[in-house]
Amino acid sequence: MLGKTGEKVNRVLEFAVPDEVLEERICGRWMHKASGRSYHVKFKPPRSYDGSSAPSASNMLDDETGEALYQRGDDTAEALKK
Repeated sequence: MLGKTGEKVNRVLEFAVPDEVLEERICGRWMHKASGRSYHVKFKPPRSYDGSSAPSASNMLDDETGEALYQRGDDTAEALKK
């Protein structure tokens, strides 16, 4: 792709992020399917989430519609280990 435009890679960055931080960020994401709105249990929780119970479809509800949010299949601890 870069060769087509005559560009070359001249820098590469490596981010050293602890696994625990990645898991917290990724596994905390919840989505509203129809709109694509995203929420996070710690950083941007929906109003319906009390912050102390385990997040679930019954307590993770979209702020605008009240519809249940969902977690993508690749936003789980099990998927991260693959």
